[in-house]
Amino acid sequence: MGERKLCYGCMERTEFSGGVCPNCGYYDKSPSDPSFIIPGTQLNNRYIVGVALFVNGEGITYLAYDQSIGCKVYLREYMPPNLCNRVAGSPVISVIPARLAQYKALMAEFTELHKSLARLRGQVHVNTVVDLFAENNTTYVVDEYVSSVRFVDYLKDNAGELTWGQLSRMLPPLLTTLSLLHNSGVVHRAISPDTIYVTDKGDLLLTSFSIAAVRTANSELECEIYNGYAAPEQYSVSERQGTWTDVYGVCAVIYRVLTGSMPPSAISRMENDNLVAPSVLNPNVPRHVSNVIMQGLSLNSGERIQKKTDTADIRTALNRQDIRTSRATRKILTRTTAISRTMTIRITRTMTMAIPMTMPMTITRKRTTTHSHRRQGQSIV
Repeated sequence: MGERKLCYGCMERTEFSGGVCPNCGYYDKSPSDPSFIIPGTQLNNRYIVGVALFVNGEGITYLAYDQSIGCKVYLREYMPPNLCNRVAGSPVISVIPARLAQYKALMAEFTELHKSLARLRGQVHVNTVVDLFAENNTTYVVDEYVSSVRFVDYLKDNAGELTWGQLSRMLPPLLTTLSLLHNSGVVHRAISPDTIYVTDKGDLLLTSFSIAAVRTANSELECEIYNGYAAPEQYSVSERQGTWTDVYGVCAVIYRVLTGSMPPSAISRMENDNLVAPSVLNPNVPRHVSNVIMQGLSLNSGERIQKKTDTADIRTALNRQDIRTSRATRKILTRTTAISRTMTIRITRTMTMAIPMTMPMTITRKRTTTHSHRRQGQSIV
């Protein structure tokens, strides 16, 4: 029999055989990346650090174990690689002297962001903040562990897209969450199928909150921008960002879910806006829903909803049949409708030439999509 101990790869107590965890395959003798905290390190006299799960320009997220409660959690460490380094063999962070002011300012922003999320505990569908503490010359955030699957993977298990009927049952809590976040001064800036998760109960959970500098191109930190879902103002440090930035992101997600296609990136659309309306790509998408999506994906942030109640207004608009479209949206709708008509005429002419004129000709275009409802549970990685 092997030794039974806590696995740093899955945070389950198990019997190791030859140093390998039978649950997750973690090898306890594998070398650790020097930029990460060494697995097994204890922080705040409470948390045992496990493997690193996610890294961006702001810091590192680890799987961890809460010894006080006896459960796994997520541990987020503020560690922007452009501004600091790890002391060899230690969890301590050494700040680059010339970047000390930036490091402290952004760490304060990081701390305030997660304090705001902690105050909304139990009210919103986000990763629940359960603890914050300072140690090793940085700040750590502890989030509740939730068994879930990325929305992008959930879609793959459901034929790549969902119907409006399916999405409309899942969407309201997410839109309410965004309204509450915006009212608290929190803007996500990275809403995408990669940052939204589906829980075992079928709820949508918004994750991966980061400070603004990480979600803006050409800032002092390494940027993390989700092309296709990032708003045009995120590609320039001089452009103003706000709740309307999240409006773009959530509408891009709805576009992807209903059509099975990711919208073109905002930066490519600024050169050649070839965005096709959802109702053209998928005739089963209600026209009023398509209009709301197109308005939310406007390149001009002024044509998107600007108020703090923006996502609540989106929810209301999605339920309305008489939603008015902006001038830019009407142009796109007119263009895509014209393209669709031209394609239909060409198809009809081709079919007419191929079929004898004495035969009656009927062309029926029908879209049939089969959706499975199989869901799987997995940790957020």
